[in-house]
Amino acid sequence: MSNKNSNNKELIVAKIDNGVVIDHITPPGRAFYALKVLKIDEKYPHSAFVALNVPSKKLGRKDVLKIRNIDEKDLNIEVLGLIISGSNVAYIKDYHIVKKEKIITPKKATGILNCPSSTCITNQREDVETQFVVITSKDVIKLRCEYCDIIFNIHERISLLR
Repeated sequence: MSNKNSNNKELIVAKIDNGVVIDHITPPGRAFYALKVLKIDEKYPHSAFVALNVPSKKLGRKDVLKIRNIDEKDLNIEVLGLIISGSNVAYIKDYHIVKKEKIITPKKATGILNCPSSTCITNQREDVETQFVVITSKDVIKLRCEYCDIIFNIHERISLLR
């Protein structure tokens, strides 16, 4: 904690040398879903900073992730778009931002998650790739299977992601 002025206390988090910063994750708590999608857990060999429910003038509250030594190719932006749409990603090299992008909700999701319906053809035949239409409303992202028409909330079925 930095305390230059006793009335102004703030938490200072070190910059990362290489990796990504994912900011403006809303609603608060969704950072955990992003970590799951990125397969970052206690076995991840580098540091990862997770800030939950951080005050934000623009958003009210937000989450922030700083992940060292993860490359752009290791981020599946399409999947992250289903989980933390609207967030920003900054790619860091040698302590400098080299690229920024906004995570957007895809219109379709193909082959990235399993259908929750056990009777769906995608769960009966290995040669049929899953296809979902994305339905959004406010902070809720639902998916509709192109084959069996089942509709589900992705945040309630996060385990379906591959």
